Amino acid sequence: MAEVTAFGELLAAHPFRPEGPGTPPEVVADWARALDAYEAAGRALNHDDREDVLRQLDDGRYAMACLEARLRRRPLPARLPLCFFDPRHGPSAAEVPWTPAGGTRRLVPVCAADEVRLREGSLPIASGHPGRRPPALAASPSPRDRFDWGRLAVPGMVAVLLGYPVVLFALGDVMWAVAYLAAGYIPVGFAGMSGFYLFSSAADLWALVRRGHRTRAAFDRSEENSSGHQDVHVVTDVAGRRYEHVRKVSGPTVRPLPYRRVWYLRGREGAGEGKGKGGGKVLGPWAVLRLPLTVLVSLPVFVVSAAATLYLIPGRLILALLP
Repeated sequence: MAEVTAFGELLAAHPFRPEGPGTPPEVVADWARALDAYEAAGRALNHDDREDVLRQLDDGRYAMACLEARLRRRPLPARLPLCFFDPRHGPSAAEVPWTPAGGTRRLVPVCAADEVRLREGSLPIASGHPGRRPPALAASPSPRDRFDWGRLAVPGMVAVLLGYPVVLFALGDVMWAVAYLAAGYIPVGFAGMSGFYLFSSAADLWALVRRGHRTRAAFDRSEENSSGHQDVHVVTDVAGRRYEHVRKVSGPTVRPLPYRRVWYLRGREGAGEGKGKGGGKVLGPWAVLRLPLTVLVSLPVFVVSAAATLYLIPGRLILALLP
């Protein structure tokens, strides 16, 4: 298979040598992963398992991309999984909803061609693997798939909030319609902001009490973005999932600490992988003080602003409709 030969030639021609002085262990680990992937691809080729060959080569190429990024002191590249329906389609371009025959709905990574076909309600491009049938789809896309509800949410909320005083004015509650237009957004805004801080902090605090513990996050990289310079430390769990702790620093001249003490919240078994998908989570060293303080401050603000919001929306509308 030409792809395996080409990857082997890439490894042989690469100038990196793991025995060099001062070589970071992370770079050596990337090099070892690339070599292991090459050997695994060769074994899969001997068993005529083309799909496994492609997966192993994809792992090896990503390991080499990470190695190059670390050597050049650049951020690690994003990992794009292969197309779910056929690895020969190449890296995925998007995640789309898919329902197998008799199964449950879920998001799967697909290539650009299969993304278009699935959104149109067609079958994905069939795999050429012997004995493999194309997965069955739902009969037709549901309204949930036809529209991007995330983009429609903000215009919809704006339309509702602007249309509310018009309804009050039409029902004769002119004073409150004018008051809503003048300052009605204030309690709504306070309720939304304080509610977000309250419930997110309370959830993190509860997880910290139930399954949190102190651990060390190893320095991974320094990077520059629009908000300034920052150091990134990483915690790796037993399943190999990485969770980042980002700390802003004054500039690149500040020498990063090799380790930082952080709070690690263990994820639920069987949950999704990666940041924000049900796995673990890393909080800063002061989270044990910050989270209770945030809950105590945001709770009364949320109660008062939510009560004012409910009196205004929909309370005034209900009062206007009463005889």
